[in-house]
Amino acid sequence: MKNKTNTLAGIALSITLSILGLTSTASAQLKDVPKAEQLPTKNEMVLAYYGRPGVKSMGILGQHSIASLIPIIKAKTAEYKKASGNQNIVPGFDVIYGMAAGDPGRDKDYIINISEKKLMTYINAGQKHGLVVFIDTQLGKMSPIEAIRPLLKYLKYDNVHLAIDPEFEVKNLNVRPGKKIGHISGSQVNQVQKAMTDYMKQHGIKGKKMLIIHMFRHTMLSNKSDLKTYDNIDMIFNLDGHGSPRLKVDIYNGIYKHRTANKVAGGFKLFFDEDKPRLMTAKEVLGLKSVSGVKMKEMPKFINYQ
Repeated sequence: MKNKTNTLAGIALSITLSILGLTSTASAQLKDVPKAEQLPTKNEMVLAYYGRPGVKSMGILGQHSIASLIPIIKAKTAEYKKASGNQNIVPGFDVIYGMAAGDPGRDKDYIINISEKKLMTYINAGQKHGLVVFIDTQLGKMSPIEAIRPLLKYLKYDNVHLAIDPEFEVKNLNVRPGKKIGHISGSQVNQVQKAMTDYMKQHGIKGKKMLIIHMFRHTMLSNKSDLKTYDNIDMIFNLDGHGSPRLKVDIYNGIYKHRTANKVAGGFKLFFDEDKPRLMTAKEVLGLKSVSGVKMKEMPKFINYQ
């Protein structure tokens, strides 16, 4: 679980099969092109392990040293590569940089960040061993742009990408993180994409960057019709709630219809301990094998394990 308050995620998974309803109104609009033209990284898939360094209760990343974790991730990547029929699977770290807390702290933002030194050990190890790194931040009292702005400098590393988790956002709520499920808006995501784009242009950073938006309710991202797209930013909506295999497949299929999957990359999260009564297999996650008679209709482009 992300933390003690994350039991909300399992409950919320059973609430909605609503469609994301995404439309594009950007200056560089997405077109209904084949998924191979959308991301992440063309025909590649990303498989990442998630967690907070040094915090065992917040995912597998906090339960192992970097040295011991790399072969574990690569073994899981090889499992998916074999299951997919030799598709290119890119391994990665999904590092919780900004962690929501029950106490407002010195900055009154309910967020505890890891040190730059600690974060750089994952970025450097990723560069050395061929792993991408997602710098993942929960929000607390900060808006998405406030939380992301200090992380832009890490985009200079070619293996670094960013992620936003709205679950513990409380900027406009009079509660501490975890009491209510937070949300962000399409226009706030646009602010983040623009900031990323501007930083990349100013510093001559080539190529594309991924931006993950975690959600287990479609309401965690409001006003999706406001979303813009940017040529150098590939957006991923990551379904990150836990539950039974059939429930997770049903909700994923309800969200990632073919039309939506052609516009935003689908992400799918698995929980080693919380997914009951069992963890889905690689072929089930890839939609190559049915779960209780139902298959994943659109193959995820991003898969992460907690």
